[in-house]
Amino acid sequence: MGNSYDIWLSSAVSTVAHIDHLLEWFGDAEGVFYADPKRIEEDTVLTPSEKMYLTALNKDESRKSRYEYVCRNDIRMICRTEKEYPKRFDCLTDRPYGIFVQGKLPLGDAPAIAVVGSRRAGTYGTNVAEHFTKVLSAAGVVIVSGLAMGIDGIAHRSALTQGGMTVGVLGSGIGVPYPKENWQLYQDMRKNACVISEHGPGVPPLKQNFPHRNRLIAALADGILVVEAACRSGTLITVDRGLEQGKDIFAIPGRIGDRNSEGCLNLIRQGACMLTEPEQILGELAAHYPSFKRYCSDFQQLSFQFSNAFDNFNENSENLILGIARDEKVVYDLCRLDARHFDELLSESGFSVGKLSEVLYSLQHKGIVRQDVPNYYSRRG
Repeated sequence: MGNSYDIWLSSAVSTVAHIDHLLEWFGDAEGVFYADPKRIEEDTVLTPSEKMYLTALNKDESRKSRYEYVCRNDIRMICRTEKEYPKRFDCLTDRPYGIFVQGKLPLGDAPAIAVVGSRRAGTYGTNVAEHFTKVLSAAGVVIVSGLAMGIDGIAHRSALTQGGMTVGVLGSGIGVPYPKENWQLYQDMRKNACVISEHGPGVPPLKQNFPHRNRLIAALADGILVVEAACRSGTLITVDRGLEQGKDIFAIPGRIGDRNSEGCLNLIRQGACMLTEPEQILGELAAHYPSFKRYCSDFQQLSFQFSNAFDNFNENSENLILGIARDEKVVYDLCRLDARHFDELLSESGFSVGKLSEVLYSLQHKGIVRQDVPNYYSRRG
């Protein structure tokens, strides 16, 4: 485990290149800590803020407080010289000096898929991300993402509901989750899954950290699943990093003219694997990663169950499987993956306002219909 000097250095310097530059000059983190301040200030590589941190008069107090924070919050720092350091990072030319870990790291050869997409996920993207992630998690696949709003958070939550393994990679310091709306998700993941960061405690969510963080998301996965993405988005930075590392790229097709689908459609046009069902990813993993069979020996049976769960049954058996009554089935059939307004459902169902409201409430309570915004309803996958 990294010592207090390693933790201090990882909180002081923003890039691996700058840390390696310091280590080349001063040997190790402790050597950097006790270096002559004048040599630090005259350096032409470091940024002004890094120099200020490295030469601060209270740096010993800062070192001790960060070390105490790590110990108090069950955080481990794993340096790249240690056995536990993820071997998946070996593909990187700029491997992190160390990583901070809360929770339990998955086994290095466990099959893993990065699930990424828009921070402003639409109804379609939300439903698809939930469905794909649940199936992959149930098959023993580790879900990797960036703990951001939108598709990232949806993927993490879906994996947790399946009791599956998921890894969140922060662009901020460990213990400083971003955005704040995902605070509870962060708490759940550090207790039941895994959160990592290459930045020490207290490092704020600086804008430049997030594109750099994406190389770690790509490195930890066997492939990258893009659910929704605009033409220009941080999601495509993760894809670029994955391509540099030789990772498979999977994309969900979307609607023509939908801004959130433009990135995925372009990826498919450029050769990404177009997905229409999660079993396609499971098949790729089973074919190309022999270790996958250890984690999901019943893949073929699982795939059969998911593929045929709703095949070849009549209306009564469908109602039984969904657990809905005949009136609920009428409204359920009118709902789609894209949201529909209450007035549309009212006109097409023939129900009264009171009756439709009652049925929609029941379907929401059963978890098969959601109200995305007031008066707009859609199916949940």
